[in-house]
Amino acid sequence: MKKILVAVFAVVLLLVIGAFKKLETEAIGVLERLGIPADVSKQCVWSSFSGGSLSYPSVAKLKQVAVGQRAAGVREIAEFAKSYTRSEAFGRQYLEFRDGQKPTPPEAPKSMAERRREDKEQMQENIRETEANMRTMPAEYRATMQQSIEMMKQQLKEIDNPDNPAYSTQMEEMYRQTYETGMEEYRAKLAEWEKEYPTSPKGMIKKWLTDFLEASKDVDFNAALKPGELGKKVFVNPDYESKSANWKMCYRAGRETVQAGRAAAQQWVRELQ
Repeated sequence: MKKILVAVFAVVLLLVIGAFKKLETEAIGVLERLGIPADVSKQCVWSSFSGGSLSYPSVAKLKQVAVGQRAAGVREIAEFAKSYTRSEAFGRQYLEFRDGQKPTPPEAPKSMAERRREDKEQMQENIRETEANMRTMPAEYRATMQQSIEMMKQQLKEIDNPDNPAYSTQMEEMYRQTYETGMEEYRAKLAEWEKEYPTSPKGMIKKWLTDFLEASKDVDFNAALKPGELGKKVFVNPDYESKSANWKMCYRAGRETVQAGRAAAQQWVRELQ
């Protein structure tokens, strides 16, 4: 029985973070011989990495690789992946992605004088726009618009009122405390980001490799299936239905593909130590 080769590509997605670029390599040849363009392969790999969920090209085309040849395909692609992750191009792409995940600090609080000035300018602009619009409106609406203008002018006076509580020292202190709380949260997120996304991609590569090894260590390739709802097959053993998506992906890949992927991943992890 043919095993779904989508996992040949899927295992590679767990092994590689980046884009296929050297079209002359054997790894790209595996996919191009199936009629899957290099650009599609590149997008699938990067989408899977950056999005955190599997993205792959046509399953029908992936099934075309015969059983017995799939392990070799996994090894070829894994070797290319290993080589590419050491390239400058991959490093740049990783750093761009890393920078995009960096948390942003909260905006520093403005002084009450600055808030008062900005609010005043905004209210003056609102009055000018409303007066301009009123001149083009039918006469029956102008009285209502004039009332709105008078209300805004009164609000403008209140902005200049030195006793306005909106610009009090108490409000200034509240804004300061909110900012300090935001900065504490930012510093915690920044520390987490630095741990999750180090300047070198090696840590992330190792994490993906170990995640794959953990997910694939106890796959029951002999697990039986039965018809489920809407024609979907489900595992006879109900415990398997609660397994992770990666575990189920490895099951669909079959023993040959997964064993080749595990061997490549284990070797790569040893090299990263």
